[in-house]
Amino acid sequence: MLNSSLAPSANEPLKWHIPVATALERAGYPQHALIINLKPDSRTPNLSLYEVMGVWGSSSAGWTPIMFHLQGLFIDEDPTRFNDRDFRRAYSDIEDPIFSMMYLHGTVREGKIFGPWTPPRPGATNSVLLWPDTLQYFSGEAAKLIP
Repeated sequence: MLNSSLAPSANEPLKWHIPVATALERAGYPQHALIINLKPDSRTPNLSLYEVMGVWGSSSAGWTPIMFHLQGLFIDEDPTRFNDRDFRRAYSDIEDPIFSMMYLHGTVREGKIFGPWTPPRPGATNSVLLWPDTLQYFSGEAAKLIP
């Protein structure tokens, strides 16, 4: 989704935003959604489905910290009570907004995605390091969504 929205002159450092519904529509998937299972390998059976509403990134120095705006569709629910492939949720059952952050090994150079765009391997230090300008960018964008 990011690759198709980049200007040919786009280079790091670059702050960007992908409104997911708009990007899916442009890609030929109108009225579709991007749903993720945040706990697919939970030791205890758990249904944790979230709709990805938007993604913000700050690409610099070969890395890209990203922030997700999520809507909680099912949060720590009993998976035997719901069909995770065919469901409807009342708006009152959806938790919004929820935010998540991570970082990826990759960046933007000359209008193209550069690098593998993969998260680091699990290890002792997987926290997201945010310099002040990136933290201000993410917190400013999140504040626009918090009622």
